[in-house]
Amino acid sequence: MTRTRKTTAEVVDLLRNGKGLPTAAEVDNHAIWFYPRHWLNRWDENMPDVPSILQSGEKDSKGRLTLSRGDLFALGNKVKTAQDAVNFYVAVCSWGAGAKARDIYRRIPTLSEPDVGEKLLDGIMLAQDPNVEAEEAYRSFWTSNQYKLKGLGPAFFTKLLYFTAGPTDSQKMRHLILDKKVAASIGWPDKAWWTPSEYGNYLELINNVVEHLPEAERSDCLEMRLFKP
Repeated sequence: MTRTRKTTAEVVDLLRNGKGLPTAAEVDNHAIWFYPRHWLNRWDENMPDVPSILQSGEKDSKGRLTLSRGDLFALGNKVKTAQDAVNFYVAVCSWGAGAKARDIYRRIPTLSEPDVGEKLLDGIMLAQDPNVEAEEAYRSFWTSNQYKLKGLGPAFFTKLLYFTAGPTDSQKMRHLILDKKVAASIGWPDKAWWTPSEYGNYLELINNVVEHLPEAERSDCLEMRLFKP
């Protein structure tokens, strides 16, 4: 069945009739477990130096580490070098992929791309700059003329943008995660490569919806709920 894109009013109704929105604190504390060994088992000489995120922290009895959205906001704010960007990429992908080895393995080929650290850093710097439009930062990873990397699609590079830009004093956020589950909730076509203008439309939709939901502390509270409506 063809999906019909939901209007602002329809998304408002969907969220009002659902199980309630998470608070900003619940969003920040949204944590995922991952296994550093899934990365380390396939790390080779064609990749940058092994990032610190895989070599620090206290593992549980199963050898897992945990990362929360709040951890990633803090980490994204500290990215200044190409190696920082690689560390951030691995952290964000670990949170996004979780404990399944297969999902981590799909993120590893990106790290063998030429100048991967520099490309990640340049795209991240655009997302950090409040004077750069969100669509432009998205386009930098979307187009081969800029910082596009093999294996890094919108479902993951919008996570990089989101965690890099982070929350501000505003209820509305400059960047939000867009993946297939969120897209399905708002009636968007089942595809993986949304255009920069579509990403801009998505941000506009969610930031319009948040105006009608006074209980929403931030627009990523809506994104988190739309992932599991």
